[in-house]
Amino acid sequence: MAASPSSSTTARRDQSVRTVLWVVLVLNLGVAAAKLTTGWLGNSISMVADGFHSLTDSASNVVGLVAVALAARPPDVSHPYGHRKFETLAAMAVGILLAVAALQVLEAAVRRVATGGEPTAGARSFAVMGVSIVVSLAVSTWERRRGSELDSAVLRADAAHTLSDVYTSVAVILSLVAARLGAPQLDLLAALAITGVIGFAAWQILRDSIAGLSDEALLPGSEVRRVALTVPGVRSVHKIRTRGAGGIAHADLHVQMDPAIRLDQAHRIGHEVADRLRVELGLDDVLAHVEPPAEHRTDWSPGDETTPGETD
Repeated sequence: MAASPSSSTTARRDQSVRTVLWVVLVLNLGVAAAKLTTGWLGNSISMVADGFHSLTDSASNVVGLVAVALAARPPDVSHPYGHRKFETLAAMAVGILLAVAALQVLEAAVRRVATGGEPTAGARSFAVMGVSIVVSLAVSTWERRRGSELDSAVLRADAAHTLSDVYTSVAVILSLVAARLGAPQLDLLAALAITGVIGFAAWQILRDSIAGLSDEALLPGSEVRRVALTVPGVRSVHKIRTRGAGGIAHADLHVQMDPAIRLDQAHRIGHEVADRLRVELGLDDVLAHVEPPAEHRTDWSPGDETTPGETD
């Protein structure tokens, strides 16, 4: 007995994700252009580094747009479970872009040590960075909220990427203040701090993406079992598995019932289990396999009640 997500609901969700990414892309391009231009004119390595960081935000938006389009493709013969993991792959790509950005910032810092130079802390630089912080903070907050509402891995990853932009911008402002106070060498320290922040954000995104791609359990089996056992007629539940990708949460489980129950009744109970799991645990695609208790099964043997894949 299976309960599957509505195609219209999924389509609306995908369109909402794309809309968020387009809005963020436009804003990120504007912020990146302002930082790169001002940093280059003011000879500020940390501001130029921060500009490249903002540019990777834009690149991650493009990756996300492509991935969501691929993820929206319906199931086919070769992909019976659909293409939702493309969205998780996009989140991983965002993490890789962040890691590359961290290496670029580190490279720029090393080059500054070799060639020398110091930043010019003008009013324009402070204004650009101040506006950048406000825009990035607002975008990150909105994107993170929408990512949670839409259960989108790529939006959550992109929000973390954008939030790291806020931290790096604060570091740039501190370096500009230090330059005005006669300590331009702190520009290098700010660049190194930016490297650390970007690297940490990249690690978090990659960690979460790997968990999704490796089908890490979404829910403990005890939670699924608790809900299933509230359905009248269910005697026990086992072989529980949960996973998720691209905003779609899947579960499959074996539901044991009294062998005296008629086939049509067992069929109805199986559907009720699937429906209740969807409502109470937010699952989208549920497969409930109906079977008699272990002692009434001719194929049963000790150890069948649980499997290595079951989550507890």
